[in-house]
Amino acid sequence: MSRRPKIFLAITFVLGIAVSACAPASAPAASPSAAASAASGPKKGGTLVLARAGEVTNLDPHKVPAFTSARVFELVYSYLMRLDEGLAVQPDLAESMPTTSPDGKQVTVKIRKGVKFHNGDPLTSADVKYTFERIIDPKTAAVARSFFGDVSAVSAPDESTVVFDLKTPNAALIAYMAHPNTGIVSKKIGEANADLTKKETAIGSGPFKLAEWVPDNFMRFEANKDYYVAGQPLLAGIRINVVPDETSLVAALRTKAADMAILVDAKVARTLRTESGVTLSAKPSLSYNLLFVNTKRKPFDNVKVRQAIAYAIDRKAIIDAVAFGEGEVTGPIAPALTNYALATSQYPLYTRDVAKAKQLLQEANVGPVSFTMLTQTTEPAYAKDIAQLVQAQLSEIGVTMKIETLEFTQWVDRWLKADFDMAPGLNGGGPDPDFYVFRYFTDDGNLNFVTSYKNPVSSDAIKTARATTDVAKRKDLYATAQKELVNGVPFIWLYVGRDYNASLPTTKGFTHLPNGSIIYLRQTWLDK
Repeated sequence: MSRRPKIFLAITFVLGIAVSACAPASAPAASPSAAASAASGPKKGGTLVLARAGEVTNLDPHKVPAFTSARVFELVYSYLMRLDEGLAVQPDLAESMPTTSPDGKQVTVKIRKGVKFHNGDPLTSADVKYTFERIIDPKTAAVARSFFGDVSAVSAPDESTVVFDLKTPNAALIAYMAHPNTGIVSKKIGEANADLTKKETAIGSGPFKLAEWVPDNFMRFEANKDYYVAGQPLLAGIRINVVPDETSLVAALRTKAADMAILVDAKVARTLRTESGVTLSAKPSLSYNLLFVNTKRKPFDNVKVRQAIAYAIDRKAIIDAVAFGEGEVTGPIAPALTNYALATSQYPLYTRDVAKAKQLLQEANVGPVSFTMLTQTTEPAYAKDIAQLVQAQLSEIGVTMKIETLEFTQWVDRWLKADFDMAPGLNGGGPDPDFYVFRYFTDDGNLNFVTSYKNPVSSDAIKTARATTDVAKRKDLYATAQKELVNGVPFIWLYVGRDYNASLPTTKGFTHLPNGSIIYLRQTWLDK
C-alpha cells in the first residue's frame, strides 16, 4: 500500500518508517551444512506449510476486509503495484511506474504482456478495467471503493494500457493499487458469476492457484507455472493450516508441522522468542488497535459521553497487559508515519483522568451509562483481553459494560450492519495517511456507516489532503483532521503493536512486511 507516479513521487516516501526486525533473544546458529546449502542458492520445489489461527470468510477479493482472506488474495491474485521491503511502491502487474498528467487528473498504467489467468486465459487491459469498475460500483460494496472515489472513468485504449481519469488529483491512488482488495479478476469469470466468493471462481493470475479448500481446516495451493515473474514461485505449493488458537502455533513450529506461522498475540510471540530452532521477526505494525464507537446509538450520540469514556481509558495499562509492553500509543494515523502522525501528547483525552470523566458524564446528563462491547474471537485473538481491561477501567467512573463474544464471521456480519454499541478492532494501515482516515471519516467514505460520525471540518481536511501533492500542506491538513477526530471520539484509538512472523531455519527468502502481507511467499524456498 504505497504509491506514486511522476507527480506523486515526492509524497509517498517522506515517511521514514522504522520497521527494522527485532531479533529473537536466542537465534539459532546456522550449521555448516545449512550454511553450505544456503550458499548454493535457492531450491525449487517443496510445499511450505503455513499455520495460522482464523479462517477465510469468503473468497471475493473485493468485498472481504478480513486479514485472513486478504492473505489468500495475495497468493491467488495479482496487483498493478506492490510494496517492497522499505514499503516503497513498485510495479508488479504494471510493467513500469504509472505516469500522471501535469494536472494530476489522468493516470496511465502499462500492463505486462503475456500474462495469463490460472485457467489459461490471457489477462488484458479489459480485465483491469472491469476490476476497477467493479470496485468503484456502489452495488459491489467493495472494501476499497472509496480509495478510488475520485476516479470518473476507466478506459482501455489498447490491450496493454489502462487510463484512470480523475475528478480531482489523488495523492494516494498509486499506493492503493497495491491494496490486497484490488486483485485483478477475469472479466469473463466476473460477468458469468455474480458471486465470486467460491473456490471455483477464485481464478487469478497470482503466483499460486487454489487447489483445495476444506473450511476451518486447510487450504492447499499449487504453483502457477505460468506466473509472469521469471523464476517464481520457487515453491511447488503452499498449505495453510488453520489452528484452533495461536498457542497451537508454538507446537506446530516446535514439532516442524509448520514451516512458518502468522501470529498477532504478543504472548505467543514472547514464547517463540525463547524457542530453540525458531526465528521470530517482529516489526512495528502499520495496523492499530482501537475501539469502534457507534455514535448513532444512545448514549454514544452524546459527545461528552464519548469523551468521558476516552478519559477513562488507560492505554499504557492495555499495552502492558495485552502486548507485554511491545507497542506504542497511537492516534488516528499510526506513529510509523512520522511525517504525519501527531504526537499523542497533544491530545488531552489521552491523559487518563477519572475525575474529568465523571464530570463529563454529569454534564452529559444521560443518567446511568450501560452498554455492550461486541467482541470477536479472532482478528485479533486478544480482543476479549482488551474488552475485559476496558470493562474494569470504565467501572471506575460508574459505567457498566457488558461483553458479548462472537465467532469472527458472526462479529463481521454484525459490524457490517453497524449492529453494536462499541467493539474492539484491529484496523489495517499503509504508508499514506489517507489509508487510515478517508474511508471512515469523510462524508462519502464507504465505511462511514460503521460509526455514523459526521464532522465537516475533519472530512474536508481529509479530502483536501488527498487532492494535494504538497507535503507541507498535507501535514497541516492531517494535523487538523487528527485533532478533530480525537476530540470527536468516533474511535477510541489504543495502540500499535508488532507484526509477527515466525519460521523454521529451513524457510528461506521470505520478506516480512509490517502490514502482515505474505505476498513474498512467491520468492520463498525451503532448504530441506
